[in-house]
Amino acid sequence: MKRLFIVNPVAGGGRGLQSWKTVESALDRAGVPCDHRLTRGRGDATEIAAEGRRAGYDVVVGVGGDGTIQEIVNGLVDSQGDCPSALAVIPGGTGNDFCKMLSYPLNPLGALEVVLNGTVRKFDVGRANGRCFINIAGVGFDAEVAGFLNQRPKRLPGALMYVYGVLVVLFRYRPAPMTLVIDGEAFDQKCLLVSVANGPSHAGGMKMCPDARPDDGTLDLCVVGDVSRLQTVALLPKVFSGRHTAHPSVRIYSGKRVRITSPSRLFLQADGEVFGHVPGDFDILPGALRVVGAAIEGP
Repeated sequence: MKRLFIVNPVAGGGRGLQSWKTVESALDRAGVPCDHRLTRGRGDATEIAAEGRRAGYDVVVGVGGDGTIQEIVNGLVDSQGDCPSALAVIPGGTGNDFCKMLSYPLNPLGALEVVLNGTVRKFDVGRANGRCFINIAGVGFDAEVAGFLNQRPKRLPGALMYVYGVLVVLFRYRPAPMTLVIDGEAFDQKCLLVSVANGPSHAGGMKMCPDARPDDGTLDLCVVGDVSRLQTVALLPKVFSGRHTAHPSVRIYSGKRVRITSPSRLFLQADGEVFGHVPGDFDILPGALRVVGAAIEGP
């Protein structure tokens, strides 16, 4: 079996490189052949993954965090939604929400055991303006936080880094008018944020859509309405358990196609990476991604 490891050496403040060194030593001791490439900057993982797909690698293994894995998925899934190479993961980021969703071991050697011996399953891929995402995309407050954090080194664990960004952005961002169209049904609302989810969590365990599953062929949406700064602060700790969904200003929807527009110039984010502004068009590619891994976390 041909395996290509794509390593982001700066993921997780250097955890990606540390994880790779551990894995590389284990592969050498076991006599398992593999190829590897190191990324040098943003977008590299997408290009390398696309090259790996065209070269006929059976498995492409991402060594890094959720941002690295998202880039790899964008290289593996072609414009027709086909993915001949399977994806596997060695966690090396700050949040590692994708690994947690798949119940991957978070230590490198445990994950390597799954990479070498796990079964292949099909999972959905979300798209935001044609860009693939694996966990959660969004508009509004969370995208503003992502934009703020994208410009700063990740020196704290995923959840703490996100909370830091939230506290900074909290004092300069207000809910904005948005129009949402979900499977053809439109409504207008002033929103703090809209999260469009393929999986339940992002940003190191924030369960925006706690019931979302990456194998049900559907996107879940968390719409947070016109809440005050004080309400936002009160909601924040509840997101880690999914209890925020009980708040009267929070609504959960599901659909296969979503469009979000706004008269305001709002960022779009996908898996924590800002890539443009509204309007945002979101859809789902059911079963498009082949993943080497364990059972899905949750019900």
